[in-house]
Amino acid sequence: MIVIEVPAVPIAQPRARATAISGPARVYEPTKHPVAAFKATVRLSAKVAYHGAPLDKPLNVSLVFVMPRPTNLIWKKRDMPRLPHAKKPDADNLVKSVFDALNGLLWVDDSQVHCLSVVKWIASGNEQPHVEIGVEEVA
Repeated sequence: MIVIEVPAVPIAQPRARATAISGPARVYEPTKHPVAAFKATVRLSAKVAYHGAPLDKPLNVSLVFVMPRPTNLIWKKRDMPRLPHAKKPDADNLVKSVFDALNGLLWVDDSQVHCLSVVKWIASGNEQPHVEIGVEEVA
């Protein structure tokens, strides 16, 4: 099993933009969106954790997104455990940003994912936001 921890605030994949200025319509991703830096951090973390060729078999993938703790949930005298995160960003858009970053690096294409597990948490009191990625080849 390959385990990767990405020390960054999870950022969801934004909607694609389209333009038809000076020629045919083209679809693009905004270059100044924070998702570009997040994807670069995911790729760097994957390169540190995995040194082989891209996997080309069916895969089981687990993703744990630990989101920043809101200020209204920070207490001085009470325990601050992880809490379920049930707000935006959507889990599918978070997955899309991670999968796009790992295409061609950890696996050949994200269509190889056979089984996917996704969990979103609010960070505990002493925890930094991050993403935990687990990848395992299906036997």
